[in-house]
Amino acid sequence: MLIRAINSQRKLKPYFYSQSAKIGGVGCLIGFSVAYPLFFVIASSFGIQSDVPIRSYDGGTVLMMFTVCLLVLCFSLYAFCALFAFIFYGIKFKKGHIDKQELINIAFKGIYPKRWQRGL
Repeated sequence: MLIRAINSQRKLKPYFYSQSAKIGGVGCLIGFSVAYPLFFVIASSFGIQSDVPIRSYDGGTVLMMFTVCLLVLCFSLYAFCALFAFIFYGIKFKKGHIDKQELINIAFKGIYPKRWQRGL
């Protein structure tokens, strides 16, 4: 599904691609800003202190912490990109520019309408 969403965005007409990139950029920026402080909470829950070198901890603990941080980052990026897309395209839905199914496809799946794509 991720490959399909990337292909759908890559084929957008320049105007729609620009909109999509701006919304995604803002969503990623806010998502990372929310995830970053959570990394310190996660590290402290694993008993890792920020003033002690990471190599002094057990390898399994460090691996588990990085895995959890990566999952939190992925979830945060997806959630905020979807939220901002839902808000932005929800306004377009209210104005009647797109229908409900297109709104859901854009916001949560990253699939854009065929009429917005080049060559169609």
